Amino acid sequence: MTKVIKELHGFANNQIFLISENNKLLVRKIGDVSRNIERMIALNDYPLPKLYNHSEQQIDMEYIHGLDIKTYLTINTYESLLDFIKEILDRFKQDATPKDYTDSYISKLDQIAFDSDIIFTKEQLINKLPKVLPSSQYHGDLTLENILFSVDTKSFYLIDPITSEFDSYIFDIAKLRQDLHCGWFIRNDHAMIDVKIKHIQQELFCLYPESNNDYLLILMLLRVYRYSIPNSPERKFLTKGINSLWK
Repeated sequence: MTKVIKELHGFANNQIFLISENNKLLVRKIGDVSRNIERMIALNDYPLPKLYNHSEQQIDMEYIHGLDIKTYLTINTYESLLDFIKEILDRFKQDATPKDYTDSYISKLDQIAFDSDIIFTKEQLINKLPKVLPSSQYHGDLTLENILFSVDTKSFYLIDPITSEFDSYIFDIAKLRQDLHCGWFIRNDHAMIDVKIKHIQQELFCLYPESNNDYLLILMLLRVYRYSIPNSPERKFLTKGINSLWK
């Protein structure tokens, strides 16, 4: 017997439910999930929820009884989380090879309609972005919201990886900075964890200096901006962050 316990909310357009099925809890994601499935399979030896069943429009996966990172950092120090992120990134960067991402930048930015409040053009941003970066294993949407801490195993898990044209651990770090630098994941709740997340960012810059690039962060923010509603709080937050990073 299948029973919906509750709907889980995110910023994407997919529907996510906590399901009870045959006395077992699982998470069901419905919608455009093909890129999630592809990346979960590619990362099958990484700490991700178990993939139970999947089809073209649905994923059933393990439910992780745990804490989101905002809650985790409110009651814990940041060092264990930083160690986890470093371990994942070090694994990702193994066997990396140089790749020119110019065409990927052009293709992605062509899909984004800038409103009049953006203070630069697409062409100006492309000129500023680093063209050659190490192509590697990657998550594809590595935000703090896509990391969970299991209260059962006392360990961290990655969730919601996605296949992307930005196939580099450097883009994953840039995506993390969406939270670490801009505070996207605490935009509606001013949790007192700013010092902790700034320490994480500074450590990552020391270890991966090529990730210290605000134009890559602008690109990651624009990926979210694309799906935001004009004049919404999210659009205003993103526009302010994007413009403040432009030099």
